Amino acid sequence: MFEPRKFKSVVEVDGPTTKIYRFHGAIVHPSGERIPVGTENLLLRECVLKNTDFVEGIVVYAGHETKAMLNNGGPRYKRSNLERQMNLDVIWCVLILFVLCVIGAVGCKLWLSSYENYDNHSVPFIPLAESPITEGFLGFWTFIIILQVMIPLSLYVTLEMAKLMQVYHIHNDVDMYDPETNKQIECRALNISEELGQVQYIFSDKTGTLTENKMIFRRCSIAGVDYNHPPPENVQNLKLRPGAPMPLLVNTQLQEDLCQVDLRQAPERSDLRQILHAQRIQEFLLLLSVCNTVVVSRHPHHDMMDASGVIESVPSVLGSHSGASVNVASSHAHRDNNLSSITARQSVVMAVGSTQTDKYSRLSESRSVTPSPPPPHAHSYPPHTSINFPTSDATPFGRRALNYPGSGKPPMEFPHQPILSPINSSSESTPTADSPTASQAIKQVSRPKLLNVPSLLSVCSSKKSSISKSGNSQNSQQRSATPSPCELKPIFEAESPDELALVDAAYSYNCRLVKRTPQFATVALPARKCMSVVLSHPITREKILYCKGADSTILPQLAPSDDFMMQQLIFRTQQHLNSYARQGLRVLVMARRTLSDVEYNDWLRKHGEATLMIENRERRLRESYSRLETNLTLLGATGIEDRLQDGVPETINALISAGIVVWVLTGDKPETAINVAYSAKLFSPQMELLKLSARSKDAAESTIMFYLADIERESPPDIGITSGPPGLNQVGVFARANVSSGDAPSQHQRGPLHSNKKRALVIDGKTLTYILDQRSNLQKPFLQLTRYCSSVLCCRATPLQKAYIVRVVKEQLKMRTLAIGDGANDVSMIQTADVGIGISGQEGMQAVMASDFALSRFKYLERFLLVHGHWCYDRLSRMVLYFFHKNATSVFLVFWYQLYCGFSGSVMIDQMYLMLYNLLFTSLPPVVIGVYDQDAPEELLLARPNLYRQGRLGLVYKPHSFWITMADSLYQSIVIFFLAEGAYHDTDVGIWEFGTTIATSCLFVMLFHVAIETRSWTVIHVFSIFVSIGIYFAFSLVYNSLCVQCLNLPSNYWVVQHAASSTTYWLVVFLSVVMALIPRFVWRTIETSLFPRDVTKAVLDKRRAARRGEDFLVSWSRSTSTSSIFRTTDYGAKDVNPSNLTVVG
Repeated sequence: MFEPRKFKSVVEVDGPTTKIYRFHGAIVHPSGERIPVGTENLLLRECVLKNTDFVEGIVVYAGHETKAMLNNGGPRYKRSNLERQMNLDVIWCVLILFVLCVIGAVGCKLWLSSYENYDNHSVPFIPLAESPITEGFLGFWTFIIILQVMIPLSLYVTLEMAKLMQVYHIHNDVDMYDPETNKQIECRALNISEELGQVQYIFSDKTGTLTENKMIFRRCSIAGVDYNHPPPENVQNLKLRPGAPMPLLVNTQLQEDLCQVDLRQAPERSDLRQILHAQRIQEFLLLLSVCNTVVVSRHPHHDMMDASGVIESVPSVLGSHSGASVNVASSHAHRDNNLSSITARQSVVMAVGSTQTDKYSRLSESRSVTPSPPPPHAHSYPPHTSINFPTSDATPFGRRALNYPGSGKPPMEFPHQPILSPINSSSESTPTADSPTASQAIKQVSRPKLLNVPSLLSVCSSKKSSISKSGNSQNSQQRSATPSPCELKPIFEAESPDELALVDAAYSYNCRLVKRTPQFATVALPARKCMSVVLSHPITREKILYCKGADSTILPQLAPSDDFMMQQLIFRTQQHLNSYARQGLRVLVMARRTLSDVEYNDWLRKHGEATLMIENRERRLRESYSRLETNLTLLGATGIEDRLQDGVPETINALISAGIVVWVLTGDKPETAINVAYSAKLFSPQMELLKLSARSKDAAESTIMFYLADIERESPPDIGITSGPPGLNQVGVFARANVSSGDAPSQHQRGPLHSNKKRALVIDGKTLTYILDQRSNLQKPFLQLTRYCSSVLCCRATPLQKAYIVRVVKEQLKMRTLAIGDGANDVSMIQTADVGIGISGQEGMQAVMASDFALSRFKYLERFLLVHGHWCYDRLSRMVLYFFHKNATSVFLVFWYQLYCGFSGSVMIDQMYLMLYNLLFTSLPPVVIGVYDQDAPEELLLARPNLYRQGRLGLVYKPHSFWITMADSLYQSIVIFFLAEGAYHDTDVGIWEFGTTIATSCLFVMLFHVAIETRSWTVIHVFSIFVSIGIYFAFSLVYNSLCVQCLNLPSNYWVVQHAASSTTYWLVVFLSVVMALIPRFVWRTIETSLFPRDVTKAVLDKRRAARRGEDFLVSWSRSTSTSSIFRTTDYGAKDVNPSNLTVVG
């Protein structure tokens, strides 16, 4: 075990930095030996260890110097557009309050100055008055106190309560629950729910977001021959664990070609051409099996150490076959009692610990995020033998160098680079006669280690392989009666689903990856930017580089050849790649290179020097890999299908119909991305496709200017770029033609900058590099071009480019943006957007943790925005305006009374009523409006996505809405106060009875005002109004009956009882309600009848259709010349579903 007190080495690493994916350093031993360390040795905060019992490490970054703390910019607070407008209106309320207080102070001074014989006893009701100026100054602060309700502080509390309840109902929406993953929507942000109803731009990732991330191996091109693998017929009904590869139908032609050659026959008896092709197929399948990060295990991993660090005994999961134990090489290292020798620039350097027992034999199982489930039943394969070869590694970061001893040569040795001892991935596995024993491995390695050493590989072959032919007889005799690892399909675990699909495809052709440890990979052979692996052949001792990667990376590195056959092979493979891309498949190219000992040793020496560099280490390593991955020989290519998620085309079509601009940002090649865009209905056949693919700044500029000039020539003269800020790029068909001038949005809000001809833009990552460079001055022309397009597709985009595009659109176009993704590469984009949504898919939880909302499927985005987003915006907008209205009305009522009390600051309403006005009497109705009111039913909002326009353009809560509300409040306060004053004029009514009458009238006006603003009546709405009235009268009766001298306030004993017994009291209340609400009622009637908004018109059309019986559907059959009448039972169905129809005739 590692003993810190004996550690004598020094850890030299970079200083604290915010770059999470950058970590360079070295461990310097007392002898001067340097061991490089990198990001694979760094364990960050919140990391999760899988398939590992324990780790050993050194903590060097601590506290605020850790990368997590340095990247923590504090809590991110996103403020919605509605909240910004509300805050601006609150400032206006402060100014109105200031004006009222100034008027009151001036009025107080003028009223006191009106007495000619002014002394302390001549001013009525103010026996101790000071000078008019002093009284006016004190009156200003008095009015600040009594009129402070003008500033709606309670609005913020009510707003947060309404948002919390909205989020609760969204979270529990059963229509957005995914039974397959057992997940529902997760609301991680509580303060931007209304922003969901105002989204104008959506930026979406493709892989895992629009697609299933269930990879299907569909096609492969080997030596210029295309092999098709159609999906199973029942692929739609298969219930697979997330991330598991889809079942593969074996291509019979590929199987026959693979079995054409029998190396045990004499060469003259076989076709040499077929032998060469079969050998290429074998190499191709071998590359698929070993060039990956797939981990193999016989059983799920079970930690033997609990959270407290206590090692617990775990019952065997292997039955009678799990009794074998493996001795692990003992560890040793340079140690020191003095930990102070560790330098200040440190990090957490991890090494896997080991013991002499079998407790930690499962340390060989590396972490993974995409597990493959075990098969439903065991599959038996023909028995075979395997030969394990120890390997050595010198190429980190996904590139592995392997050595096969077998000719007496010692394994390659590296300066003090101990590696993990041979540990079987399952206790079922038994070393064969040719495999090294544990004691032999101990002689080769010094101690377990994960410092810069990824998983290592070895190869075993079956009977049909010439590599293992010499050992067949001996190994066959020594084969155990128990099933060997190659006879049962193991559990595959990979970092990405496409790797899993490739390994599973190779397994289907009996090229089986059956075991992998940190030193060995056992492959049973039948007779993403780039990943490489170097193998040393166990017989010929040839060192072979196998490389797979994107076509844009591999094809330029192919060796030039004059061989006509090779040129034809490359040409046919390129044709197959183009065909795969047009089919929407994810393509990878496979290649090889034979290395001489001199070439490999020279590269290994220079690579070792690069790993020890502190400065420019990443660049040196990239250059080192580039020197190795050249002059390649093409083997073939693969095409993997990543199916679209269910409902994606319908969702994107609905979002575009709602007027939302949809951008898809992907790292795929343009051909693949375009095909997926058509499948997802991001593009339509009627669209004109504009492509931006330039290799220089001048070419990008000329292309953009050409498209702009061509579009402007086709556009009508009255359509063009306005002087206002740029806006949406939607086609004009989304805007209603009969919108009144008052509701017509401005040009920068509508954004129909082109004719009815729809366009789509495709741009690649290289062109984006030139456009996003601020020195190029191409951002504005590019954004201007995008405004003429209905959809935009960005291909080969990097994560930083995704985030920068969102920021440019957000800041320069002043648009409200939403970003949605599922992987760590989407985190920057999600955090930059106004609303960030993470898909809880197969690529980890980074996107979800950085998001504001988490969905399980992309299809739920339609309901999330068009229904819940629409409701949230409409509800909160009307709730905020109502709050301003009721608070301003109560303030104006108190202010009008100052005209009759000499601006002395006296109030006619009891202080308890003023305090409970917002707390109890009028608190329920605004909450009900903000949480439960619906201006349109959900089925109507889903059936007519264009109704989302109301929130997207902010038609409910405009800047002038506040002033209309203030004018209405001013009118209602005048009616309430002066109607009561006229009724009680020249009477002996008391001040408290007068104030109680006004308070009652104000309450009833506010509650009936809510009734006019309510769009959908439910029991909750009625309950809130009647409960508010009941609370008011119950409190008044109790308070006026029991409280004679309460809280040192003037006595209101029996005031309500006396006032309510008067007919004048009830007539004043009735007339106040009618006269105060007549203007609003008349305006709502005229607006609904003559100038209805989109939502109102849609609701009225639905009601008229229901009354006229227009929910019938008549069908006629041409073949039978018969007709049928159906009644639709689901109005919201966008496409008529036969299951929703009832035959009536």
